[in-house]
Amino acid sequence: MDENQLKFEVIWKDDDMMELRISANNGRYSGTTEVYEVSESLLEFVKELNGFPFGKDRLTHSCGEKDSYAYFEMDFYKIGPSGICGVLITMEENVSTEYRKEEKDKLSMELIVEPNAIDNFCKELKSLAEREEGIAELNGIVKYSNNII
Repeated sequence: MDENQLKFEVIWKDDDMMELRISANNGRYSGTTEVYEVSESLLEFVKELNGFPFGKDRLTHSCGEKDSYAYFEMDFYKIGPSGICGVLITMEENVSTEYRKEEKDKLSMELIVEPNAIDNFCKELKSLAEREEGIAELNGIVKYSNNII
């Protein structure tokens, strides 16, 4: 996986749902989880995300349930007037927590993206949701200590 990227990949599907392997890397932290999702939910999110951040301040989409079997969330928000956006990515490993909640790996990280990367991601995510196969990638930009390059 490339640095500074959020990647969705369909790894299984049936008539009712698909399983996605979602991986993220912001150059410092990285993680992967597998979650179940339905096409309609992703397509609805793509419709909302299209054209972001213009006319919108924040937009969130999640799959799974927190502190349950598997969870993923992406929270898009504007950082400044230049159009640069942040995506707060939260993921939890796909394991049950029958005994101790600490045994489950969890990760939260920020990915910095430009509006054109969001547009490309929308096209790929729409195609993935419609065909229930393939890959969608959101490419980030490099950031060092809170300075965006």
